[in-house]
Amino acid sequence: MEPSGFNPKARWDRHIPETGANNYNPEELNEKIEVLARFVNGKVKPEILIWKNREYRIKKITYSWQERQGLEIISYFSVDTDPNLYQISFNNTSFRWQLDKII
Repeated sequence: MEPSGFNPKARWDRHIPETGANNYNPEELNEKIEVLARFVNGKVKPEILIWKNREYRIKKITYSWQERQGLEIISYFSVDTDPNLYQISFNNTSFRWQLDKII
């Protein structure tokens, strides 16, 4: 008989990351950044990201999508700053911009 009990992985609304050396990804940054953006027809369009006191002009948004995390909606953007590609995100509840990773 299977033992019954609480399984934290069974909850759909949260992700508990595994620990260990094999799960480390140096490209995942998750750092707070500043972004200059325009709002056009109800959509946000990032134009410049500021990370570690350097400005990176966004040449092109290569892809964008949204995900719901509980009550929050996170808008993700894959942006080309030529020569680098970054994934940045905007939390529509806290109004926080974040540099997620270098692609």
